[in-house]
Amino acid sequence: MRFKLILRPEKDRQHLLFNYQYPLMAWLYGLLHRADADYAAFLHQQGYAVPDRRKSFKHFTFSSLLIPRMEKPRPGDTYMVLRSREIELVVSFYLDRAAEGFVVGLFQNQRLSLFNQQHRADFVVERVETLPRTQAQVLESTPSSGPTSLIFSTLSPLVVAEKVRGLDQYLAPTDARYPALFALNLVDKYRSLVPDALPAMDAATAAQLVKFRLLPEQNRIKTRKIVIKEGKEAQTKVVGYHHFHFEVTAPPELLELGYLGGFGKYCANGMGCVEVVEKVPVASG
Repeated sequence: MRFKLILRPEKDRQHLLFNYQYPLMAWLYGLLHRADADYAAFLHQQGYAVPDRRKSFKHFTFSSLLIPRMEKPRPGDTYMVLRSREIELVVSFYLDRAAEGFVVGLFQNQRLSLFNQQHRADFVVERVETLPRTQAQVLESTPSSGPTSLIFSTLSPLVVAEKVRGLDQYLAPTDARYPALFALNLVDKYRSLVPDALPAMDAATAAQLVKFRLLPEQNRIKTRKIVIKEGKEAQTKVVGYHHFHFEVTAPPELLELGYLGGFGKYCANGMGCVEVVEKVPVASG
């Protein structure tokens, strides 16, 4: 289930902090808690666990704010000055059909405040547009039809990392290790939902099932550094990459999961949100 929220700033020239992803995630959790406290607590405290791995996933994501107009930040600024009358946000959930009902109407007429100790921006949710689940053109296929290829573009930074001595080493999409780790992440996400559907895999095996290809002709890759829980003891510095197109060939149920729940890491913090550019025919044989 995907929504587009149209946000109206409460006044002009508000200061929006650059690291708005974490307070935006907290707002989303708050809405979920009011709608279904048990489900929100499950996501926040546990999530969907991967069998035999110390991993779990939330299976939701949201885009970066689409801000048509702002003042050019000055060197050293930690905020942007908003000049837009409307700002768009895409919110996307991978939910069981039975669970979708409680999300409907969740966002209508809500207020949103994004702030830290220095800066604050307040918004009203002007309207909510439900985006068709079939936008990905994935549901038109079935698992028996074999792999599907889709071209995606990023709506928020996409984070792929390799663990080295217990620490995440963030990879650019041009890195040779990126496709296999991208594939392994998506396979693990699917196994967290359907444990018996796929066996445990290493990255090389996952890359045979999920094939990632960066499209160099659309290459406008930009680096984005995000601080999660900024100013707190548990703050985490994450590096993602956005403004690029990529093709993924995989079973359609895995593509649907990535499209709705996000690709890569830290999706519930506003990473890995994508849109579909086109469906690509897959050669048979």
